[in-house]
Amino acid sequence: MGNKYVFKVEGPALEDVLPLHLVIESLSNFHSIIDKTYLGLKGSKQRISKKERQFFQVQASSFEKGSLITNFEIFFSATQLALPFMSTLGPQNVWDYTRESFNFLKLIYGAAQTNVQPSYTFENNSDFTVNVGDNHYHFHGPVYQIGESAQNNYRKLAHLTGVGVSSIQAGPTDKPEIVLGPDDEKLFDLPSQIDKDPISLNCEIFDFNKFQNSGKLLVSENQEIGEGEYKFSIWGDQDNVNYIYSMLRPQVRVSCMKERRLNPFKGDAVFKLHITGVE
Repeated sequence: MGNKYVFKVEGPALEDVLPLHLVIESLSNFHSIIDKTYLGLKGSKQRISKKERQFFQVQASSFEKGSLITNFEIFFSATQLALPFMSTLGPQNVWDYTRESFNFLKLIYGAAQTNVQPSYTFENNSDFTVNVGDNHYHFHGPVYQIGESAQNNYRKLAHLTGVGVSSIQAGPTDKPEIVLGPDDEKLFDLPSQIDKDPISLNCEIFDFNKFQNSGKLLVSENQEIGEGEYKFSIWGDQDNVNYIYSMLRPQVRVSCMKERRLNPFKGDAVFKLHITGVE
C-alpha cells in the first residue's frame, strides 16, 4: 500500500531530452533521502537490506517528457506491517518526516549562512526545539537524525540547480512540500576560513592521492583539535614523496593550518587540514 506523490525536476537542460546524468543524480539522491527517513524512524544507521527492500520501496509509475516528472509512491508490503516496528508506521508517516526533516535542514542551514549557530533543547521524549536567536522551532525526535543523515543528499540535489535545472519539487501533486530553486544552490554549502597560525599534530597518514596531493589522517587524543579522522591537502609546492613514505610509519608529526567552518549540527568545527610540512 502507498500514497502517490510527484517528483519534478525542471529547467532548460531537460526541455528537449533527459540527460541521464541529471536524471540518475536527482532520482538517486531523492531515493536516498526517503531511505534515510525510513532508517531514522527505525532508529538505524545501517543500509536497508535486500530482504527489507522487498517490503519497503519507492516506486515510480510514470514519467513525462519536457521535464523530469515522475509519479511515485512510498510502498509498504502488508506483510511487513505485521512486524512490531511497522505497526505504527506507514507511507504517510515516512513522507511527513521527510518533509519535516527538509524544513529542519533549511532552517538550520539558513541560520548558519548568516553566521548564526543554532542551539538545541532536547526533551525527555526525544523531541527537540531549535533555537535561532529569539525564535524557537519544535520538531519530533527522529527529525534530527534524519536531517543529519540526509543533509549531503540535499546538498547534491541543490547543486543541480546550478547546472541547467531551475527547480526540484516533491510532494502532493497540487502542493509540492519540498522545493529547491536557483537561490538554494549553495544553501547547504557553508563558507570556511583557514587559520593563519600553524599548529603541530601527532597523527597517522593512512590515505594519500599523489595526483591530487590530498589524503586522510588520524589524529590521536589530547591535542589541539579533537581526536578523529580528517581530510588534508599539501600546502604550496611541496614534494609529495615524504607523504607517500609517511604512510609506512605508525605515527608522524605534521605542521598544519586548520580550515574551519560553522557546522549547524556541531558548531564551529575543523573539517580539513592544510599541511605545511612533515616534521
